Amino acid sequence: MQSSKLSRRRLLQASIGIGCGLLIPGSARAGNIHRLSGKVFINKEPATPDSTIRANDRVTTSRNGRISFSIDGDAFMLKEYTSMIIESKDDSIIDSLRLLTGRLLSVFQTGRKRSIITTNATIGIRGTACFLKALPSNLYYCNCYGKTVLHAKNMSEVFEATHHNAHQIDFSGDEVMGMSVAKVIDHDDDELRELEAYVGRVPKFDQ
Repeated sequence: MQSSKLSRRRLLQASIGIGCGLLIPGSARAGNIHRLSGKVFINKEPATPDSTIRANDRVTTSRNGRISFSIDGDAFMLKEYTSMIIESKDDSIIDSLRLLTGRLLSVFQTGRKRSIITTNATIGIRGTACFLKALPSNLYYCNCYGKTVLHAKNMSEVFEATHHNAHQIDFSGDEVMGMSVAKVIDHDDDELRELEAYVGRVPKFDQ
C-alpha cells in the first residue's frame, strides 16, 4: 500500500507539467500562478502566466476557466464560473477568502487562523484542506482533512476528517435550514496532491 501511494505521488509530480491548461514552473512563492486555462480575470483584467495575485485582489473564472495558485504556504484551485476576493487587513497577511460564487479547492498550512466567507456562512480554517461549491441558497462543503468550524447565524458546526467529510447545507437567508451528508463531488485526491505539491507538502492521507 505504501509503495502504491509513493508511485501515485511520483506520477503526479511528473505529470504536473503536462496536464491541461498552462503550468507555470518554479517553486511556490507568494502570488505564484501554477496552472492557468480558459478565461480567468484578476480585478477584471485577463490573467496571464506573468500575472501576480496579491492581497485584496478579486479572481474570477469564466467558461472553461481554471486557475491554481499559491500564496505563502496556502494553495488554491478555482474552477469555472467562480469569483473570490483575497482579503487582507494590512495587504501582507491573508485574513480571509470571500467566495462570492462557484467552486474552490484549498489547502492551508498549519498555524495562523484564516477563514472562508460565503454569502451564508463563515468557515474557520487552520491547517486543513477543503472544497466548497457556493450558491445563493446552498453550500456544498467537504472538509477533505483536518478540522474546521462552520458558523452561520443560527448554528456552529465542527467538521473533522482524515479523508473527506462532505455535507450539503441549505439556507434561508443566513440561517441554516437543513444539512445532510453528501457524496464527494467536483474534486478528487489528485487535485489535493497537486495543490499540496505546489507548497512542498503531501496530503494527510498520503503520509
